[in-house]
Amino acid sequence: MGFVGIQTGFGSAGRRRSLRKTWMPSDRQGLQRLEEATGLAFRFIIGRTSDKSKMLELKKEVAEYDDFILLDIEEEYSKLPHKTLAFFKAAYALFDSEFYVKADDDIYLRPDRLSLLLAKERTHSQTYLGCMKKGPVFTDPKLKWYEPLGYMLGKEYFLHAYGPIYALSADVVASLVTLRNNSFRLFSNEDVTIGAWMLAMNVNHENNKQLCEPECSPSSIAVWDIPKCSGLCNPETKLLELHQKDICSKSPTLEPDD
Repeated sequence: MGFVGIQTGFGSAGRRRSLRKTWMPSDRQGLQRLEEATGLAFRFIIGRTSDKSKMLELKKEVAEYDDFILLDIEEEYSKLPHKTLAFFKAAYALFDSEFYVKADDDIYLRPDRLSLLLAKERTHSQTYLGCMKKGPVFTDPKLKWYEPLGYMLGKEYFLHAYGPIYALSADVVASLVTLRNNSFRLFSNEDVTIGAWMLAMNVNHENNKQLCEPECSPSSIAVWDIPKCSGLCNPETKLLELHQKDICSKSPTLEPDD
């Protein structure tokens, strides 16, 4: 039913360790059971590097856990829009899914609730699902979210999903995979880039705040430190702390009726 690509990098081995101790199983059989229970397949998504020692360490981790998809693209923060497009193309080729989910490796996720959200009946076959936002365009090069092409955008961004997690329906991804790598404009920020492409397509923007909750709740799907961090602050530790809380890891899939 769905494929979830957890975007990760060469400096994020600690995050992956924490994830495998919390909501993501650490063994192939556990991943298979989660897939059968939720209808969702999960894999870490990573590119390549010219650093041979880093590639060797990755090869060992791949051999141990078998939970990666390796992209033939340079793993570099400044090239996240390129990586995201490469991810959707690879996922579409490998998995026959109704939804393709881009998630970061520094969020606490409830796969069971995500599964229910994706399984909802929808009248629009082209869906862009996420926690939607607008905000100022940063034109100061000193700022983290600086956008060199800000002069094209005006003072405020168009409606788009926060980057830590969003989903595209299969029809949307089918259109993306036909793109030549240089045929659509790529902005500096990956979430803005995807949002711009969605403006050009006849998609339904589905806003769901359960994908961006700052604390675990009976209905939270994805928890991260919004707006302080674009994910969990100190994720290696925070993931483990959240998982110890029953409200995060053991509360029912469905919010109980009053």
